[in-house]
Amino acid sequence: MKGIINEEFSRAFRNRRLWIVVGISVLCLAVGLYRRGAIFGWQPMNPVNLLMNVSFYTPFSLFAALLATLPFTDSFLEDRKQGFLRHVVSRVPFRKYLLAKSLAVGMVGGVAVSGSILIMAVLVTLTGPVDFASTSYVSNSTLGTNVPWGPLGWLYSLNPFAYLVYLLASSFIFGAVYALLGLAISALVSNRYIVLAAPLVFFQVFAYLEERSLRILPAWNPHYTLFPFEAYEGFSLMNMIVQFGLLLLAAVLCLIVFARRQRMIA
Repeated sequence: MKGIINEEFSRAFRNRRLWIVVGISVLCLAVGLYRRGAIFGWQPMNPVNLLMNVSFYTPFSLFAALLATLPFTDSFLEDRKQGFLRHVVSRVPFRKYLLAKSLAVGMVGGVAVSGSILIMAVLVTLTGPVDFASTSYVSNSTLGTNVPWGPLGWLYSLNPFAYLVYLLASSFIFGAVYALLGLAISALVSNRYIVLAAPLVFFQVFAYLEERSLRILPAWNPHYTLFPFEAYEGFSLMNMIVQFGLLLLAAVLCLIVFARRQRMIA
């Protein structure tokens, strides 16, 4: 078991696509820096606050689900197409291979999204202007409060960097869940582009419907699981947990039902 886990994690993280993820993230940040500076100008603030302000103006959320799937989600499909799966299951039980694959896909998907946010945090700190001593919160909205909207906003008033840890943790879970959703879809289809893009389409459709329809509550807007500080009302930590839980459950059930050994190597 240890050998197949090491193999899958090595394939997942020694992956040139991660550089594409970094490149997309940096470009998104550049757009956000330009747009925010053009509208508001610049004032010194805590780096975490600046990250949230700039993130609001980036197209990062448009690509986040794709960044989660891009590194390794389609590898299960490619293993089947290239015959690698037959070679592996002749030496390792299929269930152990699938578990190792799922762990690697989820881990690299989580790192891709949370790592991108961490890179953006470092870059906005370097570009500034920042005030590390400041604990006041400046919102992009005229309806803003003295703490970020959404779950655990009170953490910011205690320590802005504690709130950053929360953002990184939630974004890691976001990336892992959407990567696993793509992995589950790869058990149903044989097109790698559908596998990579389907979680992104799901994310965008539900976010659009919530923003445009009064029938879908903010609790079901997936955008708030990525950037909870943009959730004006109606979104709690429990809503985030439920969203992640349902998506993860759907992915696991799909893998259990459709990713069977006989079907995958047929």
